[in-house]
Amino acid sequence: MFDSMGSILEALSPEQQIACSTQNNILLTACPGSGKTRTLTHRLAYQVLRDPASKKIKIAITYTNRAAEEITNRLEGMNIDQSSIWAGTIHQFCMHFIIRPYAMYSKRLCKGYRIIDDYSKKAYGREIAERLGMHLNYYDDPFQYENVRTEYKRVLKEKKEIDFDAILLISEELLASCAFIGSNIASVISSILVDEFQDTNELQYSILSTIYKANKSIILMFVGDVNQAIYSSLGGVAKEKKELEALYGTSDIQSYDVLSSVNCCRHIDADGIICLSVAIQKVFALLNICVSKESSLSELKASFLMKSAQE
Repeated sequence: MFDSMGSILEALSPEQQIACSTQNNILLTACPGSGKTRTLTHRLAYQVLRDPASKKIKIAITYTNRAAEEITNRLEGMNIDQSSIWAGTIHQFCMHFIIRPYAMYSKRLCKGYRIIDDYSKKAYGREIAERLGMHLNYYDDPFQYENVRTEYKRVLKEKKEIDFDAILLISEELLASCAFIGSNIASVISSILVDEFQDTNELQYSILSTIYKANKSIILMFVGDVNQAIYSSLGGVAKEKKELEALYGTSDIQSYDVLSSVNCCRHIDADGIICLSVAIQKVFALLNICVSKESSLSELKASFLMKSAQE
């Protein structure tokens, strides 16, 4: 379907064409429904067709599994060879490129480990809180209490288990203590594309920047919308151009703002409008529930996050 670089660009707006074809590091901000994921996907496809013989990996970091699947499905529909493309969440990236290959260099992991999910983490938190004689209501996050966090970390080490937070922490520790790990990983990567960068936290930025600094020929792309920073309460930081340049040790990140384009509204598709409408309906529904039950703001937040996680 798309058999040349030109055909990849034909279906895009002028702004998207520039973002896809440039070989510079870029920061692309855009409004909902304006084609952020589409642009990222076409940039991946363009990079593959630009150098089809290259075996170096193009990395697409997404915030959810669903987003990664969408990218791979779109590339499949475009008939793009994905043998040099890897798409997944930052946790999956750390497991695939850092934890599994280099676990033997971690004191905590070298004798074996088991990964627990968020459900198990919450269960541990409740059990620990009860054991400590704490009486929590349904919406209390046990891990806001230091004594629960301390005991939880002890239990995990004792059971040789790691949670999603530990995956990132241990990955950063391995990169910091063994410089060759970052160098090895960076040597096989040609580009790193971060989708919804506004939800990236400082630890995740640090991991990716360490790898980039080991090979600055890697091409960076950050895509997102600061107005969609739904995980800021969980540490997500929408960094500006200068902040990214300082963190990654470069001065050549080009910034493109589709929000300022007169074509923005024209490119908003039906899916974007539907998603926005559904999100607004959810917020109002939860507000009505909280008002009727005289619930607190923290309970509203917990309800929203819980409902989002279930979907």
